[in-house]
Amino acid sequence: MIFTNQQLIDTLHEHCNKAKYRIWVASPFIGSSKEFLQILGGNWMRANIDFRILTDIDAGFIRKDTFYLIQQSANSEIKTLLSLHAKVYIIDNWCLLTSANLTGTAFSRRYEIGSECEDIKSVETLFLNWWNKASTISDIKFKINNDNLVNYQDGNLFSKKCKLPHYKTFQTDKFLSKCDKFIDFAYFYEKTTGRNPQMVSDGFTLYQEVDYFFNYLYHDAPKKPSNIYKNKKARTLTDTQKRLEVLKYFKQMPYDKDSEYFRIERSLFIQDKLRPSNISKITMEDVKDILDCFHCLNSYPINRTKIPNNNKLKDIIKSWNSLLNTGPIDSTKIESTKKAIHYFGNSCVSELIAWYMPDKYPMMNLNSESGMRFFGIQV
Repeated sequence: MIFTNQQLIDTLHEHCNKAKYRIWVASPFIGSSKEFLQILGGNWMRANIDFRILTDIDAGFIRKDTFYLIQQSANSEIKTLLSLHAKVYIIDNWCLLTSANLTGTAFSRRYEIGSECEDIKSVETLFLNWWNKASTISDIKFKINNDNLVNYQDGNLFSKKCKLPHYKTFQTDKFLSKCDKFIDFAYFYEKTTGRNPQMVSDGFTLYQEVDYFFNYLYHDAPKKPSNIYKNKKARTLTDTQKRLEVLKYFKQMPYDKDSEYFRIERSLFIQDKLRPSNISKITMEDVKDILDCFHCLNSYPINRTKIPNNNKLKDIIKSWNSLLNTGPIDSTKIESTKKAIHYFGNSCVSELIAWYMPDKYPMMNLNSESGMRFFGIQV
């Protein structure tokens, strides 16, 4: 099938949003981060997506803001291949061969054409051949681009011919990407330690145990080793070093059921109140009791009153039910919840999800983020 103009960008954007395991792009010119996100969306940030950019930083360019944005994602890699001219977009088992570079100018200001490729195996083989010949880009801070070239390939010299998709879920996509990192660490923790058998026996999920572990490192361990990482970048550790550090503090970590069982009790309370058969019956007092469970509101206690005082109960019920009881969590649901409930931001959404589904979603807060950076994982 042949695509051009608005259909070209809309088709590519839709496939990227639905990607399950890979997005591979070959393009000698990579435009600004704003338009990069409008074209590809934010699904590439997810840990399950193998995201590869093949470009040419010598004869072509990648904008610095886009380069550093991509670098923040652990599952992403950028390589350069001198004299690359092809424009290829491989999303899962779908492939687009096109004249359009990965720039806003190409997709909104030029007459471009693209075609679906049925022989995806041949294109995949060719892409990997080029990929293996290419060099990994570690940094571009000293790279000086030709201003005339940048303006011609990624500027406003031509009139607009179609609209780039709106992209308003960056913070949510980053949130889901961060969630993926916590999940990966939890599995690493489980594989390394085998878990605390008493906590398993008492009913703690893996993510609840890891949250307890992070809380110990931040508040109670000797010298509180993760505490200093609340405002610092992640340290650099090899997998072996990370494994040894996890084992060291796991062996030191005490466990007192009487002081920690509240984690399970809170989850059970919230699960009971918000399950599909009960959520329509909750009162504003129930909402306040649920908010009292949130760690994040200890830092912003004013929001404990602002949330119930500035929202209608029916709006809270509708939003929470849509978020929690209608299938997998995605960026659209999170954005809708934040928009519908005043003063209910990312931290509140994160905690609500984690308390309600402690076996599927990790708790993410200052303590746990500091712990991640302590173990060499930037979040």
